[in-house]
Amino acid sequence: MKLKNFLLIIVISIFSSLIWNLYTNIKINELSTNLSIVNQDIIELEILKDQTFNLYQEKYSIENIEKISDSLNFKKLDIYIVNKDLSSPYKIDSELVEIEILGTLGK
Repeated sequence: MKLKNFLLIIVISIFSSLIWNLYTNIKINELSTNLSIVNQDIIELEILKDQTFNLYQEKYSIENIEKISDSLNFKKLDIYIVNKDLSSPYKIDSELVEIEILGTLGK
C-alpha cells in the first residue's frame, strides 16, 4: 500500500509540475506579445517625434525666418553699441575662497 501511495504522489507531482510549466509558459507568451506591441508603439512615437522635430526645424530655422522677414519687407537691425566690460554673473567657488598663507617669508 505504501509503494502504491508513493508512486501515486510522484505521478501527481510530475503531472502538476507539467501543468504548472505549461501555464507559466502561456503567461510568458502573453507578456511577450504585450511587450512587442508596446515596443511597436514606442517606435511609432519616436518616428512621430522625429517628424515633428524636423517640421519644427524647417519652420523655425534661421534661414526660414530670414526668408519670411524678407517676404514681409522686414530688415535686420544692426547693433552698434558693444559693452566690452561685461563680467559673468556667476563666479567660480574657488574665486570666492581666500587663500590662507602659512608662515611668513620675510622673517
